[in-house]
Amino acid sequence: MYATAAAVILLVGALFAYQANFLLDRSTATDRARSDRQAAKAVDREQPAFVSTVTPLDYDRDLPEAFTVLLDRPLTEDEQVALTALTGPRSEVWEFLKPLGGRVVEHASYVAPFEDGNENRGRAQTFDLNLNSDRAAGLTINDMTAVKDSCRAPTAQTVVTLPGAGAESRQGLLWDLTGGPTDEPHGPYALADGEAEEGQLYFRRNVVELGNGQSNMAFRVQPEVSSHTCEWHIVASYTDTTGAHEQRIPSGTGTFTTEAVPSQPVQYFERPPGHGVGLPR
Repeated sequence: MYATAAAVILLVGALFAYQANFLLDRSTATDRARSDRQAAKAVDREQPAFVSTVTPLDYDRDLPEAFTVLLDRPLTEDEQVALTALTGPRSEVWEFLKPLGGRVVEHASYVAPFEDGNENRGRAQTFDLNLNSDRAAGLTINDMTAVKDSCRAPTAQTVVTLPGAGAESRQGLLWDLTGGPTDEPHGPYALADGEAEEGQLYFRRNVVELGNGQSNMAFRVQPEVSSHTCEWHIVASYTDTTGAHEQRIPSGTGTFTTEAVPSQPVQYFERPPGHGVGLPR
């Protein structure tokens, strides 16, 4: 009899404990789910809003139709003879000058409006900018602003110019950084984004959506300078569920460098269309 009573008591106790735990789980399930979601959001927000990857153009594979090559020293007499003897494809000029320390600058696309104060278009060093976010929550980039960190007079001593029929427009963004350190940048302007959009301020009609499974966003960026070589960076303004924020591109204290063509170099060569490279002047 005592054994039976003890078994009944144990069974009743087990049933009571199970029922109590069941009721407790049900009463706290909502709070635990809410806490888990908040923890997941906190972890998600600990990641950078987005990651920017910068890739310089490979001019060995993608040489623009109109370009200029800069060197930091004058060419020797033998190098001048070899350069002026080149009459084949434009690529052979770059192949000759690259091992000597040559750097390509492009003829900027003429999409920035004259009312921005720049009637003499400059040169550009184009790069590809890729934006990607691993965040589960979405975010919207609604503006990108160029900021000059410093500007200086160009230092190249030799300039070799291969002009074309006109500058090429490539899909992407153009910033007008012409002038010195006190001249405010303008843009970004849309490049080759449809006839109605080209030359218009890109973020006047567009935003960039990232995160929440959105695909990455790739831009071809063309910064235009004229009289000064400039160090600069981009400030991206974005919004997410916590409000408005800013993020620097490149991250940390990194900068972009866009090199200007000196107006009076030690040596200047030009190759008119259909001709060889002319003698220096």
